[in-house]
Order: sequence, then C-alpha cells, then structure tokens
Amino acid sequence: MGSRRTVLRGGRLGGASGAEVDRGGPLQPRRRVSYWCHAGHETRPHLASDVEAPEVWECAVCGQPSGMDKETPPAPVGVAGASHKTPYEFLMMRRTEAEGEVLLAEALEKLQATRTTSRRG
Repeated sequence: MGSRRTVLRGGRLGGASGAEVDRGGPLQPRRRVSYWCHAGHETRPHLASDVEAPEVWECAVCGQPSGMDKETPPAPVGVAGASHKTPYEFLMMRRTEAEGEVLLAEALEKLQATRTTSRRG
C-alpha cells in the first residue's frame, strides 16, 4: 500500500453532503504558508502550489488578520474576537424583540405539550 492521502472537497458546516472524500484521484501539489498575527500566533494553511498566496489570512486562534512577515504582522482590527457574533446577535439581526418573544412563547408551548404527552404514555 502506497502513502495515499485523503482530501476533503468543499464542505458545509456540520460536514453535510459537501464533505465528500476524493479517493484514488491524483493529489494536487500543495504547500504550507506561514502567517502571523499581532499576538504571535502562527497559522499554516495548505495552499495549492500553483496559486499565489494571499497577503492576509485570518488567524486560526484569535480571528485577527495575519500576514507572512513575522516581524511586521498586520494591525489588529477592533477588539480580538469582536468580529465573531453570538447566536443571539445573529438572531437580533433578523428579528425584532417582539417577534422573538412570540417565537419563544410558541417554542415553550410546544415543549410543554411534548412533555405532557410523554408523561401520559
């Protein structure tokens, strides 16, 4: 048996249908590129060897911009981690507080009905 690698193509959050495994096909040449953020974290993504590496890459640890020059990384953007929103913040982008209250009441009614039904049976 040779040293065959498994390569994941595409993908969606949760590994749904897009997470197919490419087996037996030719492995494209790749390389690792090092990027550093202002906090000194190193991120090393795999890139195809025939493409130009982007100047900036998101740090895998803190989410801040990182660059290829370790001595002069890009300046941090806002507060570390501020670009990441909580599920509540995403909800508030789509719904008003009144709509949220209605949805919560419906969900609680449904949950209570399910619990009542399961206690009977």
